[in-house]
Amino acid sequence: MKKNEEYKNRINELENIIKELKNQLIEKDKLLKKEKIKNDNLNVENDNLNKKIKEKDKLLKEENIKNDNLNEKIKEKDKLLKEQNIKIDNLNKKIKEFEIISNKTKANITELENEIKLFRTYYNFSSNEKLISIKFISINQDIDFTIITKNTDKFSKIENILFDKYPKYKDSENYFLVNGNKINRYRTFEENKIRNNDVLTLGINNFD
Repeated sequence: MKKNEEYKNRINELENIIKELKNQLIEKDKLLKKEKIKNDNLNVENDNLNKKIKEKDKLLKEENIKNDNLNEKIKEKDKLLKEQNIKIDNLNKKIKEFEIISNKTKANITELENEIKLFRTYYNFSSNEKLISIKFISINQDIDFTIITKNTDKFSKIENILFDKYPKYKDSENYFLVNGNKINRYRTFEENKIRNNDVLTLGINNFD
């Protein structure tokens, strides 16, 4: 009887241990499920995070490409700006050189104008008087004579100078043409419409 009682107690003890172990196992299963849920949630979060990271990486790459393109454009613009600045510097140099030349030219013009004023004053030139160069030729081509005179001089004055150089024409009946028009020897060069660098042709009236 005593052994049976011991067996029975031992069985109860073992059953209690088993029951306790089962309870622990249930609790552990519950904890495991919770951990699995947490793990699943973490996996989902991790997947979402990875997706976000990939999207950010993609955006970052795109941004880097944009930045690279922007940097290239900035470099090109910087290059163009430098070239433009060089052109502007060269243009400014040319402008300065032109200004120097222009100032010298203006000084020369002023000097020449003053010289002309002195010349007119010294030779008693009026404001409407000017020097003209005229050339005499003859129909028979034995005269080639250039002289400078005033536009207000009478033609007869220069005619006498011509005859002093070509005396054989002093005693002949002569006429002069300019641009197809006959010259009046008693009128001035201006009145005869003789201009600078005009060519005057001498002809002889033959009455024989």
